[in-house]
Amino acid sequence: MSKIRIGTRGSKLALAQTKKVIGLLAENGIDAEYVIIKTTGDKVTDRGLHQIGGFGMFVRELDNAILRGEIDCAVHSMKDIPAERPKGLLTVAVLKRDPPYDFLVMNGKVEDLMVIGTSSLRRKAQLLRYFHNCPAVRVEMLRGNLDTRLGKLDDGLYDGIMVAEAGLMRLDYKRNGVRLSPDMFVPAANQGTIAIVSRDTPELRAAFAPLNDPQSALDCAIERIVMEQVGGGCFTPMGIFCENQHLTAEVLSLDGTRAERITAEIGDLEGARVAGIRLKNVGAELIAEAKLALGEPAKKNGKVYLVGSGPGGLGLLTFRAREVIDLADVIMYDQLPGDEIIASLPARAEKIDVGKYGGHHTMKQEDIEKLLVEKAQAGGIIVRLKGGDPFLFGRGGEEMEVLREHNIPCEAIPGVTSGIAVPECVGIPVTHRDFASQVTFVTGHENPEKEVSSIDWKWLAGSPGTIVIYMGVKNLGRIAELLIENGRDPQTKIAVIERGFRPDQRVTCATLADIGEVSKKVGMKPPAIIVIGEVVGLYKEE
Repeated sequence: MSKIRIGTRGSKLALAQTKKVIGLLAENGIDAEYVIIKTTGDKVTDRGLHQIGGFGMFVRELDNAILRGEIDCAVHSMKDIPAERPKGLLTVAVLKRDPPYDFLVMNGKVEDLMVIGTSSLRRKAQLLRYFHNCPAVRVEMLRGNLDTRLGKLDDGLYDGIMVAEAGLMRLDYKRNGVRLSPDMFVPAANQGTIAIVSRDTPELRAAFAPLNDPQSALDCAIERIVMEQVGGGCFTPMGIFCENQHLTAEVLSLDGTRAERITAEIGDLEGARVAGIRLKNVGAELIAEAKLALGEPAKKNGKVYLVGSGPGGLGLLTFRAREVIDLADVIMYDQLPGDEIIASLPARAEKIDVGKYGGHHTMKQEDIEKLLVEKAQAGGIIVRLKGGDPFLFGRGGEEMEVLREHNIPCEAIPGVTSGIAVPECVGIPVTHRDFASQVTFVTGHENPEKEVSSIDWKWLAGSPGTIVIYMGVKNLGRIAELLIENGRDPQTKIAVIERGFRPDQRVTCATLADIGEVSKKVGMKPPAIIVIGEVVGLYKEE
């Protein structure tokens, strides 16, 4: 197969892990290269993980890059991978586990420790439990990659920091400190393990199969099933460690004063599920306390983004639109973005089709607005994905009003409007110094409840320049009649561009006098952009 593109975060540790995988592949005669992906978890380092998206923040954007085809696979510290995986992705290999233990790095002696840094709720709770007789010891938040954290220790901001021993080993760092016993400091699920996530294809399965370590994969699978059953993610201090199928797992209170622990010999994955349910039941009070104290995101309004996807295709989607889509928890989309964009939506997001297809409405507008409010009130990032620009005949303004009435944060993200881009893609400029110094955008589908049209057809028929009509295919014959009745030359050129930017794009040219009959003859269907004026004469069929 061709060279494998491996996605990775840009930290020194992440790169070291990825280069290790590339080296192992090379030993098997397989060529690979790495591609650095900057994640939100890397960009935001002044808050705890539970405050910026929770468990799996580092993985989410890499998953999306795989699904978009930008990379073939990604290398992760397996503990960062959420239990729930997107459809179409596979944990294709688990490398032989490195030491899974925590390590307390310090420049002095244990008895000199006063301030210890960590961003993990588990590590903080376990440290507080261990130092419960030393009230002068403080555990404070510490974010950043391994080098950043070690640098803050060396700068004297902390007396000690708690890290994964495997990270130090992979970077060949020799630091003063102590390995922490897994009996007192039960590691996080999958700590010390490198995993490779890829698209689920026979070629990638075969390439990575020799790298998989069966015992490590089984122990980690047991840990993940227990973690999945317990839930809680970044909101629950929780250690889960399985070694040769011997399981030790615990849930702690945030202050480390209380804990519930189970141990078991796990014979199969069903045994892991039973153990997870058992831990969840005995730790239910501690889990609920932690969630209540930290405030789950779902307990406050989320934010809605009204996103314009442009005229069609990934190439005309803005960077900002892509960024928001990839972070979305819920995406409500219509038909206009097109199959390519819809196929690229992140697998982890809940996707709701609210489109309108040939007069059939999947959902009424008032129901769309109601659902937007409900989803936003449940928390998270909600994307209302529209074709073109959300505020140009896209009803984004109406949705924004409703969201504001409910005090829900809302941001509009502009998109390239189809009324300019679609004619442009077939060589029709909507303005031209010789033919049109103005352009008028008109909807061909007004609110049917209006008693009187808001369109001044007499003015429109007499105005110079180009007329661009959105959503006008169904009423095209009547639109042409109104323009002619109000004084427009029946021989005025008109072009109808159906399914712009898509493989089955079609351009039909005619005049106002005959477009009604032509549209019936060729069977015009939406979506389409209608262009009326002398600029249509610039179209050249290729």
